[in-house]
Amino acid sequence: MEQKIEQVIFRLQKQADYENKNKDKIVHEKRMLAITKETAMFYNILLKATKAKKILEIGLSTGYSTLWFADAVISNTKKSERKNAITTIEQSQYKIQIAKKNFEDADVSEIIDIKEGLAIDVLSDLSKKLEKSQDLFDFAFIDADKENSIKYFETCLKMVKKGGIIAADNILDNDDMKKYAKHTQKKPGVVSVTVPIGWGEEITFKTK
Repeated sequence: MEQKIEQVIFRLQKQADYENKNKDKIVHEKRMLAITKETAMFYNILLKATKAKKILEIGLSTGYSTLWFADAVISNTKKSERKNAITTIEQSQYKIQIAKKNFEDADVSEIIDIKEGLAIDVLSDLSKKLEKSQDLFDFAFIDADKENSIKYFETCLKMVKKGGIIAADNILDNDDMKKYAKHTQKKPGVVSVTVPIGWGEEITFKTK
């Protein structure tokens, strides 16, 4: 892992650990709400193994998971292929500003294209553009407002290539995400499984 990325990840990990132990001291809007370190490592390995080069993330927060994705992109690509390789969506201007600083510190800003706005609206615009270009994503990660996750999945399914992966967090600790898992596991054209790591991950492989 690049040293600058590792340094920022280490700092954010300490912050996430503090937040998890002191949830009542930090208002929800300002919490990182990051995936666990084990989950981050799992996705980093998965992305490197599948040679993913183009990534979509729904729910940037302060950029913890994005940095792990960026490290994988660096491993999987030539420098000329990295510009805006990761598209990430976030509604909170507060969190976007923090994430931008984290990306600058990690020297990965050019890899990451931040889209500000409601995820459902941003995804709709992206989907229309991809229909024309057919430059589909290798991997999509859903970690935003849980009640809309099935809608996000259905849109992502059009935006991820055959053989690509759609993943989602919080499968084991959120009722909306349990419904999400049932939905993906019954969906034609994909194979989906719940992985009991961190808060629970749903890994969906697009077969058609």
